[in-house]
Amino acid sequence: MQILNVGIFAHIDAGKTTLLERILFESGKIRNPGTIEEGTTESDYLPEEIERGISIQSTVARVFWPNEKTARTLFQFLDNPGHLDFQSQTGASLIVADLGIVLIDGFEGLKSQTLQNVEWLRKRNIPILFFLNKLDRKGIDITDSLVDLEAVLGKEPILLWKEGESCTLLQERSSDPTLLSLLEWNPDLSERYLRDPTSLAENARLGFAEGFWRKEFFPVFGGSALYGEGVRELLNVLDLLGTSFHPEIRHSEELGVAFKRELHPDLGKIVSILPSREFPHDSPFWSEHGKSRFSDLYLLSTRDYEPTTTAKPREIVAATGLEFLQPGDILYASEQTLYRSELLPTRKQFQILLEPETEEHRDSLWSALQTLVWLDEGLETKILPDTGQIQLSGLGELHLEISLSRLREFFPHKFNLSGIKVARFELWKKMVRQGEFQHTAFDQKISSGLVHASLVSSNSFSKEVRFETKITETLEEAITSAFYEVMAKGSKSEEVLGLDLIVHRYDPPTDPSIEVSSLVKVAVIKGLKDIIPKCTELIGPVSRLEILIPDTSLGDVLGALSKRTAKIEEVIPLGDGKSLVHASASTENLLGFAGVLRNMTQGRGVLSLDSLFDPEHYYVITLVDSR
Repeated sequence: MQILNVGIFAHIDAGKTTLLERILFESGKIRNPGTIEEGTTESDYLPEEIERGISIQSTVARVFWPNEKTARTLFQFLDNPGHLDFQSQTGASLIVADLGIVLIDGFEGLKSQTLQNVEWLRKRNIPILFFLNKLDRKGIDITDSLVDLEAVLGKEPILLWKEGESCTLLQERSSDPTLLSLLEWNPDLSERYLRDPTSLAENARLGFAEGFWRKEFFPVFGGSALYGEGVRELLNVLDLLGTSFHPEIRHSEELGVAFKRELHPDLGKIVSILPSREFPHDSPFWSEHGKSRFSDLYLLSTRDYEPTTTAKPREIVAATGLEFLQPGDILYASEQTLYRSELLPTRKQFQILLEPETEEHRDSLWSALQTLVWLDEGLETKILPDTGQIQLSGLGELHLEISLSRLREFFPHKFNLSGIKVARFELWKKMVRQGEFQHTAFDQKISSGLVHASLVSSNSFSKEVRFETKITETLEEAITSAFYEVMAKGSKSEEVLGLDLIVHRYDPPTDPSIEVSSLVKVAVIKGLKDIIPKCTELIGPVSRLEILIPDTSLGDVLGALSKRTAKIEEVIPLGDGKSLVHASASTENLLGFAGVLRNMTQGRGVLSLDSLFDPEHYYVITLVDSR
């Protein structure tokens, strides 16, 4: 039996969860499809998901096709959040997905989050299949979506959906000329077709099954997830792809990769693992956390589970008792000299401060926050040394808002909150600055010696210390420690980015018997603090906005964006009394804008916001912007 891990990706409200619900129904897993409006779907079961009608965590669903008794394929569907605030969940799914289904709302077309999903999939080299959803609506013209897709992909997508007709790819015989695009890339298949034109459908299926995995084309299917149109055909297409799928060959010592953590209503804390090879439930393993051992393993589908004594290759299992594992951790059958993770850390740009109302609850608040952070790798906590307040950092306003709502599940007491703020940083803006660092004590009787160094732009947001001279390990540690201490909190009380310290030479003091490492550290700290205020600028993330609004609210919304110094890039009339606005602005200037938009449009405005922060995308904060 073939196993395919199928990620479902889309922008908000495109119908991902509805599609999965219909897939579960078509495969016989459930008797009736649930609805988001009634809060009865299999994959969205958290109180916050039901209340808001959005997915906030990824969900794994096992589907045997065509049925469990005579299954040819086991699909392991990964339903992912559409909102970018929960991108850490989506990123974890990408490390195990064999292919991605990207849903496009057939009426609204491509959105910024659609493009982001396509970019993520292509970066991971994951083949993409598109599904135009909501095609049951009257008057839909999908031409713009196809044109936009071609611009994004750099090649024309192949539309394999026709209104009112069954999919010709799955027909025994067909003369549909569109099918030629599925075999033209393969000279042998093309020649077979030319010898026997009646074999078009058969050869197209062979070309599709092999060419898809080679990323020779981007197929586009369509239908209505709500009414089941095109869903069974989609499952048959995925089944066809399973006939030619060959899993990636992993390192021989790899047992699997952890990719998801959640709190199951019956099992408690569980970690989902994609095994690379078979192993019994009590096997030892090694990771960057040291040696450990598996205990109880389960096969999990949404909330349903069954115990298993053996993990089989590529069949996702959930493990208990392994809370220390992090998404992305690779597990090995033997000890390794180097351990790696499949996931890169994400920078958390949004922050809020918390304090318990009474001091006696401080420890329990901290413990509850650690549970929250364990569940969501997009969160981060730390205690501010100056005030003792707890800082919770996340990926967006909505992310923090929902996280605080979830916190009340684990912490029943009252706590005080600050407003949400956006992280700021100090960026080194000089190319090179020379520095000589020296400190004396006891009326200049004792000297640190002289450190000759250059402060150089890293041309990125990284920072490091490099030594071009041979000095003792103790002095290297003193200089390095001093550098990172200053970088953690610059002259504007923010973390300093983009600076490298290159140590060229060290002139020791005349008395070699004196231990000078502490003096050297002081010298470097004082020297850096003297230089940095003149050579850094305050920066923060920038956000791209995509806003779908009624034309009656267009003027008010544009005015509100102007007050927040947003740059309006384009306004696209969509017809049907709606327009699409593309804009960009400082992320901190947009705090609270979602609520303003909701009020201005009586809840009919739809906002997609993508916050960017890298050396090519940031906002320079002036005195006018300063908090």
